[in-house]
Amino acid sequence: MLGQKPKFIRPGDDTLYPIRNKDGVIETLLNPSVDVALTVDSDSKSNFVYNRFHHLPLNAQRQKLPVFQYRNHILYLLEKYQSLILIGETGCGKSTQVPQYLYEIGHRVCVTQPRVAAAVSLAARVATERGEEPGNTVGYAASMTSARNSETGIVFMTEGVLLREMFASPLLMQYTCIVLDEVHERTQMTDVLMGLLKKIAKKRKNLKLVISSATMDAEFLRDFFNLSDKKEQDRKSTSVIMSMQGRTHPIDVFYVEEPVPDYVKATVETVIKIHENEPFGDILAFLTSQEEILSALEILQQYSEENNETNKHRRYFASGVQAANMSVLPMYGTLPHYKQIKVFQMADSNVRKIILATNIAETSVTIPGIVYVIDCGFHKLPYFESAVGVQSVCVTPISKNNATQRAGRAGRTSRGKCYRLYTESQYEKLSTCIPPEMCRSDLSAMLLQLKALGIHNVLRFTFPTPPPAKSLLSGLETLYALSAIDKHGDLTPQVGAYMAELPLNPMCAKMLCNSGEYGCIDEILSIVSMLQVDGVFTSPVSGKENISAKISRRNNFEVAEGDIIMYLNIFDAYLNVRSKDTTKYKKTCKAWCQKMYINYRVMEKAYEIRQSLEKLIKDKFKMVDKTFDGPDLGTGKCVRVMRCVVSGLFPQAARLSPAGAYCGVRGAQLHIATNSCLYHHQQPKWVVFAGVVSVAEKTYMRDLMTIQKDWLIEVAPHYYRET
Repeated sequence: MLGQKPKFIRPGDDTLYPIRNKDGVIETLLNPSVDVALTVDSDSKSNFVYNRFHHLPLNAQRQKLPVFQYRNHILYLLEKYQSLILIGETGCGKSTQVPQYLYEIGHRVCVTQPRVAAAVSLAARVATERGEEPGNTVGYAASMTSARNSETGIVFMTEGVLLREMFASPLLMQYTCIVLDEVHERTQMTDVLMGLLKKIAKKRKNLKLVISSATMDAEFLRDFFNLSDKKEQDRKSTSVIMSMQGRTHPIDVFYVEEPVPDYVKATVETVIKIHENEPFGDILAFLTSQEEILSALEILQQYSEENNETNKHRRYFASGVQAANMSVLPMYGTLPHYKQIKVFQMADSNVRKIILATNIAETSVTIPGIVYVIDCGFHKLPYFESAVGVQSVCVTPISKNNATQRAGRAGRTSRGKCYRLYTESQYEKLSTCIPPEMCRSDLSAMLLQLKALGIHNVLRFTFPTPPPAKSLLSGLETLYALSAIDKHGDLTPQVGAYMAELPLNPMCAKMLCNSGEYGCIDEILSIVSMLQVDGVFTSPVSGKENISAKISRRNNFEVAEGDIIMYLNIFDAYLNVRSKDTTKYKKTCKAWCQKMYINYRVMEKAYEIRQSLEKLIKDKFKMVDKTFDGPDLGTGKCVRVMRCVVSGLFPQAARLSPAGAYCGVRGAQLHIATNSCLYHHQQPKWVVFAGVVSVAEKTYMRDLMTIQKDWLIEVAPHYYRET
């Protein structure tokens, strides 16, 4: 970068964070589902931000951001009001610049993010802008990792970490300003924090709150954070809205006359009609999934080739519109970043860009130059169904707010047009907004945290949107089954208090709390640590190496008991290599990992997590292994470890049905994930699983372990009975 001296790291001084992959994206190494209530559809979210001013010095880049011209306005409003609702589209600079503006006038700032990757990458970017490494003025604290000190003035953290900080400091006295970012996502933790911060703001009148959102739900947020009495509300409010939305041009909205039977086919036909009948301008079409995008892409690319070839011999279409070439581009979260960049780059002269995107283009990214939008009227929505006890992802109709947001993508540069592939009467029937995550997720982890904070009457807690009673009941039932709460709904003194203090989901925490009784604390520490990371095995690019990696995994680690015991074998083998040479362990471990096709950084991350959990379990909780008669090894020890795992994961058991699929204890249809070591073996009758992932309308179990049916009745007689 211009105006910056290059920084060099001595060989061997490489740290775990922040490390970038070949796309320049910071890798977190953590399992993406450990810190969220619902696993987000990876095709609908992205941390990718295209910076078209990357060639300029950092100071010049900051001044080019839309938020720069509002700096004084933001600071003035925060001086006059306690809460500021800040509305600005993705890429305007609110996440990186507003915390710096606040720090420059003397605030100690905490910025929350819904995901680990966002917290770490934003901290790295802000530190770079300030000419330093993360951990000094700018730091981060995410699930199982942090880089900050007592002098850090800007801390980016996940919402769960801020909630845990309330255990030690209920009024968050260490911060003078808290920025809640990406509030439009309305994650479960976002809603809990909003309710808690409202309580804190009533006690601390000098605490400033910035609520940052990319969509126009501003009035709802303003009313929620308005702390004035009803009599005073007309005279003075404590919260105010400030919108940084760019100038939008008029948008003409068109509806279909009759409902369309196939919205993917209708999208393709609408793209072709616009191309041949409307003046020049880029087209953005919304579809629900990668599969639908690739299906439409194939048809449109075939049309594009024919169109571009014919254009060599014509200047105008039959409609009289000037003929233009076409460039069809996909856009979804798992697309490699070098392909995502093409969406933002200027096309050649007289080439119309056709962008096929998931709802990633609604709020996660802002694509310039769009004149026409095609809205299919659907999106993918993850939800937890308490009746069956697992998460699913289904295609559902969008809300009116979603429809408005999609249409707004068209009016950025000139007058735009939005083509909705549903009738106007169907639009009127749409709900105003989609239910927030709080209303469609498992609430057990959140309820445990609220109980630990001393909020016993959760029904009277000030949620922005109260969750359904059946979800609250289901969450309390799960905690009661895990012995975290008693029949009166209070935390149990030993198990419940320990579970709340462990930075794990309730089932993994219960497993760890029970490990002393089964005489396997060390083994369960290793298993739980491995369940917190993601991508243990490397994925070689070449076919020959890919086969070698699979053979290495099968011969060295895979076992008939399943993935969870396989993780224990991997970690034990890694620990054995690491402990042989304590002075030069890095070189030895890297060589071993390379030979075994295992990700060294992921294993080091798991080791770090294990060390921090071990301090809690052995030093703070003073847990010790129960002694058993006879030699403590072999099959006997393995069975105890497996029973201990079942003691935590028993609500997530599944049995093989005659149809060939698995059936969850509450009736959910489940399948073994293709990357599980049990996928290529004879299907076991009973399994427990640590997580699920939804792909193309099917729910797959990941991180499995085979069990015996009798274990469920022995470990959880209050939950299971034989029929």
